[in-house]
Amino acid sequence: MSIDCDHRIREFKKEHGIQKIIAFSGGTSDEIDGIPKDDPIQEKYKIFINELQEKILGECIGLLRGYQIAVLTGGTKFGVPKTATEIAKKYGLKTIGVYPLIGKKHVLDSGFLDLDICIEPSFGESQWGDESPIFAQLLDGVVVYGGGAGTLIECAHILKMNENLKKKGIPMKYIVPISGTGGVADGLHFIWSKPEVRSMCIPQVLVLNGLEAAGILRKQLALNDFIIEEN
Repeated sequence: MSIDCDHRIREFKKEHGIQKIIAFSGGTSDEIDGIPKDDPIQEKYKIFINELQEKILGECIGLLRGYQIAVLTGGTKFGVPKTATEIAKKYGLKTIGVYPLIGKKHVLDSGFLDLDICIEPSFGESQWGDESPIFAQLLDGVVVYGGGAGTLIECAHILKMNENLKKKGIPMKYIVPISGTGGVADGLHFIWSKPEVRSMCIPQVLVLNGLEAAGILRKQLALNDFIIEEN
């Protein structure tokens, strides 16, 4: 993480009293592969997918109100990043968006992101995925909803980081996949990693909705120690 990026994050957390960062990672596509884009079923599918996503993420983020947390996403105008960021703002939570330089034109309007971090490429041209190491370093816990290659990279980073955190006796970054949402979320239990690490940072039961996901994160991250005190 660059010195400037590290400084910005530290100052942001200090200014807003942020104790934990909870990320939402997942896919951005709302189309069915193999079916023409102008087929009426695509529009029906888009409506269903968006409503389901809003329901599950809304349940989860709604239960995370009242804690000293920020919500981290990819900060873009599509899929899970868009939905999670907009819901977080609706509930008055602080939001962070981390994205690569190539994705700058797709970033949400400034009114939705309290802190946006654009990651420059360390080598060559900017590519999607450049932001994944920073994304993984920032979070304390992550909800995984569907997801493709980008989400898989993020989860792989987290699992590898957790190996070292475990050795040092430092709390691991917790991963909560929402079962039934497809993609990475449904495959995380089968992704190769050290079994003892995976068993300690991923629920051993299927998590079927946002309420269950929020409940697990509240327990695993000890969020009751970070309740916002009302004046």
